[in-house]
Amino acid sequence: MHRAIWIVFCLLPGLAYAEEIQDFEQLDLEELLEVVFTAAKHEQDIGESPSAITVITQEDIETTGATTIPDLLRMVPGMEVVVVTPYFLSTTSRLFWTYANNHYLVRIDGREANVDLLGFPPWQVQPIALEDIERIEIIRGPGSSLYGANAFAGVISITTRSTSEKTTAWAGLSGGEAGLLTLGARACTRVGDWGLMASGGIDDSGNFTDPDTLGRRVRRLRLLAEYNWSKSKRLVIDGGLAIGSGTAATGVGPVYTDLDIYMLRLAYESEDLRGQFYFTHGPIYIRIDAPIEYSGIRLAKIKPASGAGNLFDGEIQWTLPTFYDPLLIIAGGQARATNWSSDQFLDADTYSDPSSPDYHQPGQNHWEARLGAFIHAELAPLEGLTVTAGLRLDYNTVTGEFISPRAAAVVRPARGQFLRLGVARAFLKPSHVTAGTHFMAVFPDDSPITGPAQEKFQEFMTRVVGNSEIENEELLSFDAGYLGRFFDGKLTLSWDLYYTQLRNLIAFDPMIIVDEQGLPDLDLSTFRYANVGRDLDVLGSEFCVQFTPSRQVTLTASWTHRVVLQASDENPKDLLVLGGRFRTDSGLIGSLYAFSRSEFTDRAVENPGGFFEPLLTMHMESVVLLLGRLGWRLRLGELVDCEVGVKLFLPISPFESPHFRYREKSGYFSQTGISYGGTLLARMTTGYLQGSF
Repeated sequence: MHRAIWIVFCLLPGLAYAEEIQDFEQLDLEELLEVVFTAAKHEQDIGESPSAITVITQEDIETTGATTIPDLLRMVPGMEVVVVTPYFLSTTSRLFWTYANNHYLVRIDGREANVDLLGFPPWQVQPIALEDIERIEIIRGPGSSLYGANAFAGVISITTRSTSEKTTAWAGLSGGEAGLLTLGARACTRVGDWGLMASGGIDDSGNFTDPDTLGRRVRRLRLLAEYNWSKSKRLVIDGGLAIGSGTAATGVGPVYTDLDIYMLRLAYESEDLRGQFYFTHGPIYIRIDAPIEYSGIRLAKIKPASGAGNLFDGEIQWTLPTFYDPLLIIAGGQARATNWSSDQFLDADTYSDPSSPDYHQPGQNHWEARLGAFIHAELAPLEGLTVTAGLRLDYNTVTGEFISPRAAAVVRPARGQFLRLGVARAFLKPSHVTAGTHFMAVFPDDSPITGPAQEKFQEFMTRVVGNSEIENEELLSFDAGYLGRFFDGKLTLSWDLYYTQLRNLIAFDPMIIVDEQGLPDLDLSTFRYANVGRDLDVLGSEFCVQFTPSRQVTLTASWTHRVVLQASDENPKDLLVLGGRFRTDSGLIGSLYAFSRSEFTDRAVENPGGFFEPLLTMHMESVVLLLGRLGWRLRLGELVDCEVGVKLFLPISPFESPHFRYREKSGYFSQTGISYGGTLLARMTTGYLQGSF
């Protein structure tokens, strides 16, 4: 067995209960059925889902030691979470190891959180905090047949708390190591038929090893109004903003970013009809600390730039009237328009074209449109058999059309037992960064590039980063799954197998052509994203067991084994989760989870010498992360509930010194002191106090 698996079993030799558990109350299996929505766009038991799916409940959120949403997602079997910096966190599963953070489509109350400009969801810069979340459903596997572009490895659907029937309030304060300071508050009330809620907070942190250095700075505000005509009909008006600052990491070096998100959403829900329209506005400022050097000579540096993106999106889905009882049909559509504008980026189509009126003039004004339509059908011809088929057609003005089919069958051979077979196709649409972003260069006084050569170098910059000829990444996945409930629902076992074919992969593809003098030929050289022609086939297995011996205690263990056939050493093969949570009648709550990742080799580490230099290779050892929480809840008076406690974030590197620090993304400090790659993680102990009425 891989040594990374042994690590966790040595660390947690039998998780002990915090107190003697009372006799277990009889649990009715029907009472424990988990109802999910995301995998089929309607409510169904999790066992009937046509996709592998994991649910993170409010109980999980309230007892885990996680301080961010991605850290909470570590409990999902096979989920890889990479803390690149305190500001930039990444998630992926079932594919290859990456910190690009673009393999999952993230939806918050139906609104896509992935930013079209970047192609990924900025986890730390959202109008909601961890404490605002009611539940999370995670589809593990392709979701493009229902959700279109970028539902590649799966879909993360976050549902926030709704308004309450009475006036309530919550407030929380936490602080600790790494300069962490968070403050949040939420209040709900009712005015006639309207439910109203307001929430907000601040989230500040330094780097793990240097609290005085900015890690992240985020400010949040959200306002929500709900009007309920009946139990099945409601209107939602949702608005919010998030203002964030921090440092991320990219393939061209560390990036300082100011990113704001302003959001307004209007939604209608009934039994057979759902629709929404939302608008987001996202100003961004980017400064890249990466030199442009060649053979030790500093040629230029990347000019800081700012711009703004706007998104208009409308969606609708309709559950067709039933004309044949065993058949369910849902249809829907989506339309989207996005705009990106900036005076400080380069437009590759105009800047280098002498016939253009904008020749050698900086600036971009890019418009993009998307259309999508889907149909989803479920047929239950026999008791214990459900067959699902779906198809979605998407079109966008960047890469054209794409068809995403899905078929699945779920068999229930016995009560509480489910077998699933499925196949699905999905696509990842290139973001504007990969397809059209081009930075300007600025030249220091000692640069050898002078006079007209500077304009020629700027023309070369229109072939850096963005590539207008880039195409969709494509994925075809076959999967089989088993879900079983035993001992009246006390024990749940799941085992999922998958085989995934990835085609048309997008990656940095530097092509530096050297001229007769040994210098880069700026007319022929490129340093940009491209479909690199590398195909990958991935085989994986996800096994999970959850044991609930009483209503107060839940124990969880999962083991994921994955092999990328063409790059087996470039990806961690084993991921292990082991731990549990408890809640006592006396008010004591707690949890302890261990997350283990096996060793691998990263062959795409950015070079501090600049992007003309070759990428570096670094071996990443097996590591373990402990997340824990211990708190005590008590009631003050008749109305106020209070909780005080501590959370623990503890990275462990058993085979490499220092043993309580490691990087989840490879990196190092250059000779000049600049940190390249991922942040060095270190222990973070956080104390918290929260109360509600």
